Amino acid sequence: MEREATINRLQGCFLALPTLFTADLSLNLAGMRRHVRFLIEHGLREGNATLLVNGANGEFPMLTLAERQQTAAAVVDEASGRIAVIVGAQTSSTLEAIQIAQHAQDIGAAALQVSPPYYYVPSDDDVYEHVAAIARAAPRVGIVFYTTYWLGYKPTLAMLERLAEIPQVACVKWSSSDLLEYQFVLLRLSSRLGIIDNQLMPVYNQMMGGSGVNVHPALVWPEWGVRIWDLLEERKWEEAQAEVNRILLPYYEILGDAWNMTGGEGNIEKLGLELLGLPGGPSRPPMRPLPPAFRERLLRFCREVGLPLDRA
Repeated sequence: MEREATINRLQGCFLALPTLFTADLSLNLAGMRRHVRFLIEHGLREGNATLLVNGANGEFPMLTLAERQQTAAAVVDEASGRIAVIVGAQTSSTLEAIQIAQHAQDIGAAALQVSPPYYYVPSDDDVYEHVAAIARAAPRVGIVFYTTYWLGYKPTLAMLERLAEIPQVACVKWSSSDLLEYQFVLLRLSSRLGIIDNQLMPVYNQMMGGSGVNVHPALVWPEWGVRIWDLLEERKWEEAQAEVNRILLPYYEILGDAWNMTGGEGNIEKLGLELLGLPGGPSRPPMRPLPPAFRERLLRFCREVGLPLDRA
């Protein structure tokens, strides 16, 4: 797996797809396929975006291994090489991660998203061996290492440099509770690895040589995703930051309030899909349904910023 080729495939807006369910909480694979088509039809493609299936926004803890494989296969098939797909391989079991990785390789995914094992806080050696075992098991798939410091394990710059010795590790999805550390990783590693911003600092990330930006609003407004990425590619920093201030930060205010109301992700995007006329649906327990006020608040936001609705 050529690292530079993987970085190039994964550049752009990093879009963590919600996993869709029917009213009886079974998988809605047809709805997920429709979402992928919608994103592609409205301008997202390899070069300006990449898709993540079975990340936190995809409620991966609520999915069985078989369901994770079904959703991954459906998204990769629907994308059909038009946009790169990353398969979430987050789990506390290295053996399960290997199964996910081998399946992702078999179906033609571009990369895996791998985070440190959680529940038990791992050591540096635990994390290194976890990632190395996954890389050995699926050598034709790149790896995006996801830093989830809020779960207890905080990788240092030295640890990220150690992980960079694994050839398949192509990118770091990066955030930190220490802003100085956040900057130093960009300074030291952006010439070796793709750095995907997960700090709500997409402009700074790209100024420092980053390769991608996590921008949830593009899941329901793909044209805005194209716009923000074009501005970043053209190094129009002030205009790009204006879009961050106008769209990204207010959207994350809504997300944050939803996260505080019920643990989990993806529920706001599902409301947004329904406002577009696309399948959205419920989330699985223990996530709880959002009160109607969230739909009203999201609708008001969409109207204020000019997000087009009812266009499925």
